[in-house]
Amino acid sequence: MSSSSAKPHTHNDGSSTRSYTPEQKAAVLRVKRCKVTEFYDILGLESVKSTCSDGEIKKAYRKLSLLTHPDKNGFGGADEAFKLVSRAFQVLSDPDKKSKFDKYGGDPDARFSQSSASGASPFSGFASQRHGGGGGGRGMYEEEISPEELFRQFFGGGGGGFGGPFGGFGQPGFVFNVGGGPGVRVRQFGGQNPQRRPRGDAHAANAEATSPLRALQSLLPLLLLFLLPLLSSLLSGASETYPSVRFDAAIPPQTFSHTTPRMGVQYYINPSDVADYTSKKWKELDKYVEGRYVQVLSADCEREQAQKQRAVQEAQGFFFRDEERHQRAMRMESPSCRKLEGMGYQVNYGYRY
Repeated sequence: MSSSSAKPHTHNDGSSTRSYTPEQKAAVLRVKRCKVTEFYDILGLESVKSTCSDGEIKKAYRKLSLLTHPDKNGFGGADEAFKLVSRAFQVLSDPDKKSKFDKYGGDPDARFSQSSASGASPFSGFASQRHGGGGGGRGMYEEEISPEELFRQFFGGGGGGFGGPFGGFGQPGFVFNVGGGPGVRVRQFGGQNPQRRPRGDAHAANAEATSPLRALQSLLPLLLLFLLPLLSSLLSGASETYPSVRFDAAIPPQTFSHTTPRMGVQYYINPSDVADYTSKKWKELDKYVEGRYVQVLSADCEREQAQKQRAVQEAQGFFFRDEERHQRAMRMESPSCRKLEGMGYQVNYGYRY
């Protein structure tokens, strides 16, 4: 991220003495030029928004969050840019929210809540995090997670002054009791002072004697802490092995045209990404591209159906139907749905007129 040749500039707004590089400044200015709901543009994925994979979204967030993090970037507005980057990643990394955004646009959370009113901040949900209000059972990427917490969860702790799961940003550490008799030290990660199990009499010692099952239960949080990031990286690794492709046109750097032999799907790819591809790799890539193409068509088909249904509903007045608008809505084409049907897929239109 840093450049030894770039001369850092000093942030002179009177609130901080942190420095910033030209690359950090350019990142903040570019992100702030985007609208708060232009999530693909914020992450720099506007040119591949219809085909970008989970791996590309994670890669873009990793780069921009490090460039705009206010602890490392002293340029004015870095904090706001960091929040925009975090919100964009929250939406695009959640399959349900990404699907809603691709269909309807706008903030998928604000769309169905009171925050969708004009002028509402896309980060209004951050202020209510961990207050215990109703709505339990929300996922990891729901709106109540803050940009800093999202950053720590994504990077899994580590160095660089960003903190992590073992205590960072001035937060208390986790303490796990790994079993043992009285006076045995408790394993502690983070925090300020080491803690010991209080000593007790013989009866208390016998009551607290741990069985192998209880010892395993005590170790379970520690095991999950290390295994979950590992499993996440393994599951997401498959999407990162394939290069970025386009289906619409040859736009640099995706200029090399290729057609899959089974379904006849034409796509464009960066020639340098496939320069050393063997026949086996081409078969694997073609299979991935065909699956990806069907996903793109399915999303476009759903969007076309929603637009047609909305146009038909708008033609229905309170007292009578506008026949001209109704007929115009009925004539609206659904090219993506037709392509799916032509490939042998059954399309459930799901509406009645």
